[in-house]
Amino acid sequence: MAQVQGSTLVGRALKNEGVEVVFTLAGGLLSGIYDTCVEEGIELVDMRHEQAVANAATGYAIATCKPSVAMVTAGPGAVNMAAGMAAAWHAGAPVIGIADRTPHFRQGMGVYQEFDPGDMYRSITKWRGYCTSTRRLPEYVATAFRYAMTGRKGPVLLEIPFETLLLDVDEKEAPIRPPDKYRTSARPYGDPELVQRAIEWLLEAEKPGILIGSGILWSEATRELVEFAELLNIPVCYAVSGKGGMPDDHPLCGGIVGFGFGSIAGADVLLAIGVRFQELLGFGAGDFYAPDVRVVSVDIEPSEIGRNRPIDIGIFGDAKAVLSQLTREAKEALGSSKSRPEETEWLKHVRNTAASIQDMLYAEAASSSKPIFPGRLGKEVCEFLGKDSCIVMDGADIQSYVTPLYCASFPSSYILALGGSLGHLGGGVPFAIGVKTANPEQRVVAVVGDGSFLFNASEIDTAVRNKKQIVIVIGNDCQWGFVRQDQKLNEHCDVCSKLSEDARYDMYAQSLGAYGELVTDPEEIRPALERAFASGLPAVLDVRTDPSIISFVDYRGIDVRRELLQLGQR
Repeated sequence: MAQVQGSTLVGRALKNEGVEVVFTLAGGLLSGIYDTCVEEGIELVDMRHEQAVANAATGYAIATCKPSVAMVTAGPGAVNMAAGMAAAWHAGAPVIGIADRTPHFRQGMGVYQEFDPGDMYRSITKWRGYCTSTRRLPEYVATAFRYAMTGRKGPVLLEIPFETLLLDVDEKEAPIRPPDKYRTSARPYGDPELVQRAIEWLLEAEKPGILIGSGILWSEATRELVEFAELLNIPVCYAVSGKGGMPDDHPLCGGIVGFGFGSIAGADVLLAIGVRFQELLGFGAGDFYAPDVRVVSVDIEPSEIGRNRPIDIGIFGDAKAVLSQLTREAKEALGSSKSRPEETEWLKHVRNTAASIQDMLYAEAASSSKPIFPGRLGKEVCEFLGKDSCIVMDGADIQSYVTPLYCASFPSSYILALGGSLGHLGGGVPFAIGVKTANPEQRVVAVVGDGSFLFNASEIDTAVRNKKQIVIVIGNDCQWGFVRQDQKLNEHCDVCSKLSEDARYDMYAQSLGAYGELVTDPEEIRPALERAFASGLPAVLDVRTDPSIISFVDYRGIDVRRELLQLGQR
């Protein structure tokens, strides 16, 4: 009978799931799994901090719509990974966290690196497993993938004590079964009666609109969305989490909802697909929506339907599956005409509103001032990148100058590294590494604030060692901009928000073997980007932006504060 070690079982089980890469930070207890990964042809990307391990795995998962693996060592390894796993949780990313544990038979004795992360991970994972039986390791790995990929996707944590990895068992006692033997890939379809009623409402509506979130991306439903929107000539807007789900350059795309923008604010029937009505969407209320709008909510997670705002029709189902139902039902209802009128006053209004927003932003971004206007930085980066590129966004103020300008022409061409509504700073560099690992031929640029950059700046070393050519563009205003502008606007003390003006992040990058360049002239932004990519190396552009600029997001913060005070007095 052939004997096999526990660590070998873990590596083979990952290969069985189609895993091609593992993001990790080296720990002595993991070496056996590493050996098997090498034997099975699984790439190992070794990071410099465990938070970045989870961030890179999240970026990879978003870029591929596949599960990814983040592997860390015991004790502080699992503790450090928690922030990155929280970001994965809020982004709905299926990250398989694997952490070894100190020997089970010595727990409670004060063994080195002893720590039980179970309670810490309870609210940020879909499932937590602790396997003390070597022969059951394939079963536990299979369970981890099943939970991560079922329903609304999300991260899981599997802990494995040291001796469980070291012990040998008979191979026949630890079978590794094909994934279709322990989880389904079937997509849940919506209730046919509710689908039919939704189509009736949309066809009757004078001002129908579609609002999408990340559910469209995770369901890989862009083709179905475009087909349905074109069939009924309905404009489509997106939450920032759904950017790329509808191509920005499509004639029916009405742009972003949030950041103070909302071109479908007048819709009388709103089809919300895979979108969560959280703060950036006004919790489903306010200026983004007509007072009497009827909302049809489609979501893979039943608990999201009706959350924060009342809905009129709630359809539980997968976005791709329900859109195919909606299209089929619409075609039957339309009969021989096959589509609604090509042009309506409502559609013209949405297009004109979206175009006027873009015109306003681009006019503002034409500034040639020094220090550089942050909108000019956003404009130059967005115009430089081709349609085959990906932009990773990390930061607060800087995001408001890039996200609305960037034309995301396909899913995962824009990736927000903030962990959805978590607002998790610092993920930009490791997210970009994950995206580049997923798509080696793609140009990947991360636009980050100087505050967010330093959280994981050491991952430039990871990019250099692992030959991942990413370009990091820092909008450097030498401050925690969002905080400092809030202090100014609300007449607080100007403390704890200023950062160093003397720090040279370009030189820091050079010291790690990357390309680095300081940019102080707006006319040099594009040439600097060209030089960065021509270098063939990971690169950091330290772009000095105007610290006095107050963005519309900063002003929006005042409105939010006022609203909270009013609500608190009720």
